[in-house]
Amino acid sequence: MRHFLLTFAALALPGIVAAQVLATVDDAELTWQDVLYMIGGEQNVPYLGISSESSAEEVLQSWVREEVLVRAARSSGLASDPEIQQVLEQAERQILLEAYMTEIVDGLQPSQLEIENYVDEWLSTYMKSIHVRHIVVDDPNLAGSILARVSAGSDFATLANEYSMGPSGAEGGDLGWITRGQSGYMAFDEAAFRLAEGEVSGVVETGAGYHIIKVIESQPLEPAPTEEEIEQMVAMELTQAMQEEAIMERVGELEQGHVIHTYPQRLIERI
Repeated sequence: MRHFLLTFAALALPGIVAAQVLATVDDAELTWQDVLYMIGGEQNVPYLGISSESSAEEVLQSWVREEVLVRAARSSGLASDPEIQQVLEQAERQILLEAYMTEIVDGLQPSQLEIENYVDEWLSTYMKSIHVRHIVVDDPNLAGSILARVSAGSDFATLANEYSMGPSGAEGGDLGWITRGQSGYMAFDEAAFRLAEGEVSGVVETGAGYHIIKVIESQPLEPAPTEEEIEQMVAMELTQAMQEEAIMERVGELEQGHVIHTYPQRLIERI
């Protein structure tokens, strides 16, 4: 399907009324408005184009082939298949989630003064890359008990392999070398980049769960970023922090309207 959608990007027919029909299959219609949606809007039209009527016809035939295949799939009963229904439900869930989160963070960005005030702290703390391990779980009490075992001398990598969620768990929690901003969570970076080599953080909460972080080694950033690059990175991090805070605040408000239970031990038993 992606092939067909990308093929539509070759279609640019200036002057066509948005609702004008370009192709049909039975009662299904393809309009110029549909094409604009597929290519991401009118702003992309100047960068697109077709060389001839025959190439335009091929683009339309691509849509026809896709529509015929989709109709055959529906007629075959695939839409009633439990596995297909699960995939469709997950796709709908993800689309709604992303749209709602985008709505929450819309317009959030730091002021120039906030950026300038944060630059000095950024330079003093984050002009390095670090090699880190982490353990991430979804229960703060479990995270606290794991931290106690780490503090008592238990092997960090072994505990990560046993408890940590996500693919890094199988690697002893090894995330490799990262620079500021790569983790995707400002709270994670705030903790990790302040640690000395061999040092372990406390429990750090992010949108991904509850982390325990260990820095294995560190090295200066090479090459050093320019002033413009630093300002861009600082702006990105502050924006990310504002967005994360807004989302977590909304989640907290929403959770008040639900009865919620979690059973982390049951999950651990299944792994």
